[in-house]
Amino acid sequence: MVLAVAVLTAGFYGIHGLHAWNGLHPAEAEAASNPDEDEIQWFREQLGISDQYKQEQEGIWGMSWAHALTMVFLALFALGALYVFVQRQRRTREILETIQKEMKDGNTG
Repeated sequence: MVLAVAVLTAGFYGIHGLHAWNGLHPAEAEAASNPDEDEIQWFREQLGISDQYKQEQEGIWGMSWAHALTMVFLALFALGALYVFVQRQRRTREILETIQKEMKDGNTG
């Protein structure tokens, strides 16, 4: 496992890493990871992707606005669910402590 991680990350430190295994020179690997607009247009033509699906304007952090808003609502929902979970655990602990205290004192009612 450690060896696999070392081999995969070796390319980040100037050592021939994963790109050496697939036969790419480091410059070719860099070009493959950063395609220019001509290559992207060729890809769209080959797949028959219409220009109407091309994003005219970038949203936030390279995402569309719909995706960004969806992620914001997802994060808010996750935080809300975590808050409700913590409150429920806290209330359950309080009830159990109250029951244990009443059992120690001999109160049954």
